[in-house]
Amino acid sequence: MTVNTHIMKQNKRCIQLDVTRKLKIKLDKENHIVYVNNYFSEVTGFKISDIIMKDFAFIVDPSMPRIHLDTFEELAKTKDSFYFIFKGVNKDGSCYWSFAKISRRYNEAGENVGWLIEGKMLPEPAVAKITKLFEVLKEIENNAGVEAAKKYFEGFLEEKNMDFNEFVLAIAGVTEKKALQYFEIDEDAVVKKKKKGWF
Repeated sequence: MTVNTHIMKQNKRCIQLDVTRKLKIKLDKENHIVYVNNYFSEVTGFKISDIIMKDFAFIVDPSMPRIHLDTFEELAKTKDSFYFIFKGVNKDGSCYWSFAKISRRYNEAGENVGWLIEGKMLPEPAVAKITKLFEVLKEIENNAGVEAAKKYFEGFLEEKNMDFNEFVLAIAGVTEKKALQYFEIDEDAVVKKKKKGWF
C-alpha cells in the first residue's frame, strides 16, 4: 500500500464517529477503493470521485505505522474476515478513529472480488491505548525501519499470548460476540429499509 501524502499538514483534531452509524468502504482485490457510502462522505468530506481507485492507504492517516497497514495486507491473503483499527484522514486534514470489521466480498459467481470495510466508532479508552502503541511502532520504524517494527510487534503479541484479531478485540474492549452485535447497529440501513423504490 502507498501511504497517503495528499494531506501534509498535521492533524488539528480527531472527530468522533456516530455510534449508531457505520462507514462502508468497498475495495477491489488490489485494495483500491471502488465504493464508499454516504456516511463516509459526510464524515470525511471525500466524494467517491475524489478517491475512486485510490489505494486504501490514501484515506489512512500518515501517522499510522507502516507495519499496521502491512498487517492488513498479510491478513487479506489468508483470512475471510478479521477486525482492524485504523486512523482515517479527512479531506480537511482532521482525523477519526475506527474499529473496523473486514469481510471478503464475492460476486454472484462466488468469485472473490475484494473487501468490505465496515467502520464503527472506536471507544475513547481504546483510542488512548492504540495511540500509545502506534507512537512506539512509528518511532521504531523511523529509527530502525519497518522490519524492526514488525519484530517488535510480533514480540508484543507473543508477550500477550494473542493473535492480531484477539489483540484488536482486546483493545476495543469487546468479545467477538459483542463485536458482531455492535456491527449490526446501523441506523442508515434501518432508514433505507423503510424507504420504497430505488433511492
